[in-house]
Amino acid sequence: MIVISDTTPIVSLIKISRIDLLEKLFGEVCIPEAVFRELTTNTVFEREAKVVQDSPFLKTIPVKNRKSLEILQAASGLDDGESEAIIL
Repeated sequence: MIVISDTTPIVSLIKISRIDLLEKLFGEVCIPEAVFRELTTNTVFEREAKVVQDSPFLKTIPVKNRKSLEILQAASGLDDGESEAIIL
């Protein structure tokens, strides 16, 4: 099973110290590059950044179909992380 996550579930699980549930339930969880950037460069997520970087089961993957991403964002107004997660 392929599991792709947006920022909110990861942040929520880190806040309650249960990020381990993702690995226990799914083994590997893919996150789009935009989600990784949001979690590791936004100063709001300083604590979460370290956890994300130290979690080998979180695999960052790129969106290859940039045109689909642009169309989705234009039609929906979703942010980069949400849009990339949907496209993946």
